[in-house]
Amino acid sequence: MTALSGTSLYKTAGHEIQKAAILRRDQRQYQAWLTTVYFVILGTLTFNLILAFANTNLFRISESYVIISEMVLLSAALVLALNRQATLFVILGLYFSYMAMVLALRPELDLKAIRDMLIPITFYFLGTQFRRLEDIDRLIWISTAIILTIGMFEFFFLENYTSIIDIFQYYVARGTLEADENFVSGSNLFVSSIRISGRNFLEFLGNIRASSVFLEPVTMGNFGAFLCMWALFRTGMKRRWLMFTAAFLVVVLADARFGMMVCLAFFPVAVTYRLFPRFFWWSVPFLFMLGLALYGGWTRQVFWSDDLFGRILHSAQIMMELTPTSVFGIEAELPFVADNGFAYTLTQIGLVGIIALWALYIFAPSENDKALQYKAMVVTFICLNMTISNSVYSIKLAALFWLAAGVADAVVPTKSDQEKKVGVRFRKHPTSLDKQKEISDPRPARKYGHTVEPRPASRNRAMRSQRLS
Repeated sequence: MTALSGTSLYKTAGHEIQKAAILRRDQRQYQAWLTTVYFVILGTLTFNLILAFANTNLFRISESYVIISEMVLLSAALVLALNRQATLFVILGLYFSYMAMVLALRPELDLKAIRDMLIPITFYFLGTQFRRLEDIDRLIWISTAIILTIGMFEFFFLENYTSIIDIFQYYVARGTLEADENFVSGSNLFVSSIRISGRNFLEFLGNIRASSVFLEPVTMGNFGAFLCMWALFRTGMKRRWLMFTAAFLVVVLADARFGMMVCLAFFPVAVTYRLFPRFFWWSVPFLFMLGLALYGGWTRQVFWSDDLFGRILHSAQIMMELTPTSVFGIEAELPFVADNGFAYTLTQIGLVGIIALWALYIFAPSENDKALQYKAMVVTFICLNMTISNSVYSIKLAALFWLAAGVADAVVPTKSDQEKKVGVRFRKHPTSLDKQKEISDPRPARKYGHTVEPRPASRNRAMRSQRLS
């Protein structure tokens, strides 16, 4: 009986040692994967800055450099997002099939239409591979530090900055602007980087709007709104107040009045999101579209000013220029729709595609109830932003934005609000010496397919003591 018991203990010990080795290997693989994700996201934030530096100091770039850079980053993210689950493969298959049908009905091939929605799909599923909220927190903090450092250098040492990074000439080289579109003589900044009529916030700072790695202040302001949104969602994050401060600083540096308005809109949404079902949040963009169309048909005003109400009027006028074929994404000749994100989306992927993809996100299963809060703020951000622009499709911010959306859906916060710590799901592991209630990060790695439940170290000691006795 004693011999059998000893043999059983040796077999159990060998099995547990093997599982511990698998766990250590899995953790190393996850850390390597996570580091690669960090480099990809930071690449999406900074590649325009790098290309602008190269255009100013090394060689002349063209639009193809931008396209290739985006393709490389997007392809790397897609490879990192793939795992053994079939969900992403099915969605990509349906999406590519649908877009092939839409593009076949157009007289000209526009691959940018495929790229626009491939960004949120790819980076959302990439975010679902994260295991801990602290992992995305760290990435956001690193991004914020880079953006604020370069933004401060640009703002306070403008001549030195523009001597090594000529932003206007970069946009001319890539074909976004024409050489005669610079209405500020001698300026090397983007056309909207100077407030001719003076700043909206802290006028004593002058009329320059910082743009940092984004090279234009609109996305800079949107990044500030994103920081505010993440800080509201992450109630258990250490130094949360500092992220709110960083969000305010980014918005002020960019003099982003719209970014500040979006930040203020997040607060009531973050409190009242439970009052509305998911179907309501799914329907909000379509209510915005309907409202703009009705306003455009009702108003007789023609001229619009460069303020919030003027931009809304302009957006409503664009909605009235859409035809039934453009609403379904098959129109050959389109008006200028970049100032209305809703109209731009309709003309790119069509109403059917919008309904399906938006439903996939809003009704996607989540690991915690608080994920609905983040979805509600995403709806708020997108609807307000798309009312006046299509900047939500810029990979400069969209990559990090949708990565965080995937993390918010997939990672489970701890139940202890008192400790103010956030981690992953916990499992119970009874031991022979004591009842250890929680072990951090025991969730299996979905990316690599290992299902590992680590055993407490106290159990190892108990088995060794029994073997020795």
